[in-house]
Amino acid sequence: MNTLENIQVGERYKVQPSHFHRTFIGNVKSVDGASIVFEVENYELVDQEKIDDSRLVTVDIADVKYPMSNNYFFS
Repeated sequence: MNTLENIQVGERYKVQPSHFHRTFIGNVKSVDGASIVFEVENYELVDQEKIDDSRLVTVDIADVKYPMSNNYFFS
């Protein structure tokens, strides 16, 4: 389980906001209270209308699933 103390600015995480159909991978830009701002790196096409040109999305701590390490492999 993630806590605000564990969320690091500049790190990558897998995130599943309740208003998204699928998870996305994003880079933490800021942490303010219970809100975390992510710059979205990878997302599913089904959610493209929820991401604007800035690619910034604000989520709650409960939406953050787990950190993505640099050795994470996509197939």
